Amino acid sequence: MEIEQEKKHLINLLKYNQVIQFGKFTLSSGRESDYYVDMKKAITNPQILSQVAKIISHMIQNDKIDRIAGPALGAVPIATAVALHSGIPMLMIRKAQKDYGTSKLIEGDLKEGEKVIVVEDVTTTGNSLLKAVKAILDNGGQINRAFVVVDREEGAVDELEKEGLLLEPIVSISDFK
Repeated sequence: MEIEQEKKHLINLLKYNQVIQFGKFTLSSGRESDYYVDMKKAITNPQILSQVAKIISHMIQNDKIDRIAGPALGAVPIATAVALHSGIPMLMIRKAQKDYGTSKLIEGDLKEGEKVIVVEDVTTTGNSLLKAVKAILDNGGQINRAFVVVDREEGAVDELEKEGLLLEPIVSISDFK
């Protein structure tokens, strides 16, 4: 029951900080929406980050996880907070492979066969999360769970399920309606 109380506290923090705004918005995809999830406002707030880290750390405490991964940019602060809270090292997944230096797509020390969870700030269809998951799998990591702070409930859970992955939203947009 404690985890449900922690989630309610997170919802209240997100509401208080106006992370979810209702009105008419044009999304980055060009699509119109009746609400906007301003996750940059959330991931720059230490109270919210701490609450998210506490919830995810609690959810994975019995999983023997080797790495926490977050795709750039929005999920890196979340992965960092979870790593600090849980003591589990983190990985950062770039949007694209750099063409200089070591040309890495993943920053951090991922070893063959390590168990990784992926965290994300917000999901719509799950495409960016799937790219991050593919990068980890292509580099020898194992994933069977992913977490998102806010799920817009527009197909991400189903898309990841088709790929054999469990996407666990901490909160969903319906929690705010």
